[in-house]
Amino acid sequence: MLLFKLKTHMTLVLALGMLTVGFSSAATAQEGEFEGTSYTCLQFTNGQGENATGKALADLARFWILGYLTGHYYGQEKLDLADDSDTERRVIRSMLSKCREFPSNSVLAVADNLARDRKRSLPKTTSNDFNPQEYSCGDYVDGQKGSASDVLKADLADFWAFAFIQGFVNSDDADVVIPVENKSAIVNAINKNCASNRSFSYYQLTSAVAPMVKPQ
Repeated sequence: MLLFKLKTHMTLVLALGMLTVGFSSAATAQEGEFEGTSYTCLQFTNGQGENATGKALADLARFWILGYLTGHYYGQEKLDLADDSDTERRVIRSMLSKCREFPSNSVLAVADNLARDRKRSLPKTTSNDFNPQEYSCGDYVDGQKGSASDVLKADLADFWAFAFIQGFVNSDDADVVIPVENKSAIVNAINKNCASNRSFSYYQLTSAVAPMVKPQ
């Protein structure tokens, strides 16, 4: 079986050890977890609109898509983060357009296709007010023990980081899937290293960890 391993050669002060996570060509979501390989484009398109039954999950998918594309473009060395408030709307509009063409496809497959289609700008700050370049590792570590809103933001950061790393890995190989079962292992590595690098932005830390996730 192929495995992922986080290697330790970095310029940051990282204490990753020899973390290995499962590697597969398909993944099944754990109960309560969003998984881009099983959540379909039809679900995403049907979840649009304030009164849509699946709106909450579609909003989570929207956030995942932005994290995934950020990692994918970063891996391609084509990442462009923009301050324009309309940037996110344009990206999601493109995603919805492709999803309507391929309703049975997973959002991961369509997001990967979208990232390879052409270069697109991505928002520095998402519509749910998450900016990984301004959100520091110190904010993240403290937020896990803070108020309810701080804990929620730290949870969103975990979700974004996993999506980013999924996208980064797919930028090199579209057939690779990091199963959701391994999210906690990757998030724990980021958490541990954020505690030792509090001044780094969450974006810096995540983008430093991403290249260390390699098939073995």
